[in-house]
Amino acid sequence: MIDFKEEISKYKPIRTIDDVEDAVRDEMMDIMDLLQHISKPVSSTND
Repeated sequence: MIDFKEEISKYKPIRTIDDVEDAVRDEMMDIMDLLQHISKPVSSTND
């Protein structure tokens, strides 16, 4: 038989929409920073 009290104690609420939006925004900022760093022109010091 299912012990409902035990099952409810295991329950963890999902993230709210705001939390998900913040997490995605932070990840996008990290990705954009990396892309900007990679796309910087390399200055040549061997002239």
